[in-house]
Amino acid sequence: ARMEGIVVFDYADRYHIAVAEMAGYLKDGRMKSREDVVEGGIKVFPETLLKLFNGENFGKLVLKVADE
Repeated sequence: ARMEGIVVFDYADRYHIAVAEMAGYLKDGRMKSREDVVEGGIKVFPETLLKLFNGENFGKLVLKVADE
């Protein structure tokens, strides 16, 4: 058996290539971005922040503070 990992910083000079490729995946629907949007404004900030440390969120955690 063999287990091997990588150090992402070894590929820092190629990040721009990965970002461009993944942006294309998002644009054409091959990859989906998940967001966990919490409404309630600034008053729910403390509980929302704790979601990060308790593993209660999925994807990108967003706190909605106002309507557009």
